[in-house]
Amino acid sequence: MTLLSDVRHTKIVEFLNSTGSVKVSEISKSLQVSEKTIREDLEKLEEKGFLKRVHGGAVVIEHSESMLPIHKRRTRQYGEKEQIAAAAYELIEDGQVVLLDAGSTTLELAKLMQHRSLTVITNDTNIATALADSNDIELCILGGYRRKSTYTIIGPSALSMMSELNVDIAFLGCSGVDLERGLSIFHREEAELKKRMIKSSHKKVLLADHTKFGRTALISFAELTEMDTLITNHQTDQTIIQHIEQLGVEVITGQEGSGLS
Repeated sequence: MTLLSDVRHTKIVEFLNSTGSVKVSEISKSLQVSEKTIREDLEKLEEKGFLKRVHGGAVVIEHSESMLPIHKRRTRQYGEKEQIAAAAYELIEDGQVVLLDAGSTTLELAKLMQHRSLTVITNDTNIATALADSNDIELCILGGYRRKSTYTIIGPSALSMMSELNVDIAFLGCSGVDLERGLSIFHREEAELKKRMIKSSHKKVLLADHTKFGRTALISFAELTEMDTLITNHQTDQTIIQHIEQLGVEVITGQEGSGLS
């Protein structure tokens, strides 16, 4: 059976996550499709800004954070992530049930929350580790399996658990933010979990640095209007921010040098 194009694209992304480069001939054999089909897939992914085609294959492009191996993604735009996390921290009230979606920016937020009296739900094993020693946090870790090359937990068990939970405020991430296509990521199962997180949460807050805007990944999981608040950094294009505010979404810009000690 021939794999659907979005599944092939996801597989290509996973190969790039693991190795940093791919060869048309190798992917063709692995996915059991023609080299012509793979070249067309790479062309489409390049148009979206997620890779650079080279002779015989493709490589990760320097600015494409979502395609880097996980240990490298954690260190990209680190200052911006700290700014966004500090602004997000100000929205949290003691006693709340807080959802932290898997991601590097939500990890920075988790580090700030260690001494707050909160219930925290997460599908990120790194966030769970950061909060595991806190005596003030009631920690709920969604069950499931770890998506390869990430700290993200997904699967039917995570979906089932999430459907039973009620969240006061959710902090969500994505791979791309587009005014028309909304919020998107590469992986279908993760998209389904994010949809369930949104449905279960009273207040939805999107955390996205400037590199995420004007980009679309393979699978859209929410409209921008489903978010109550967007927190970004000062480098995000002001025209984009104005358009998002016109949709009725509150926009908060993290300031340089902001942070908590």
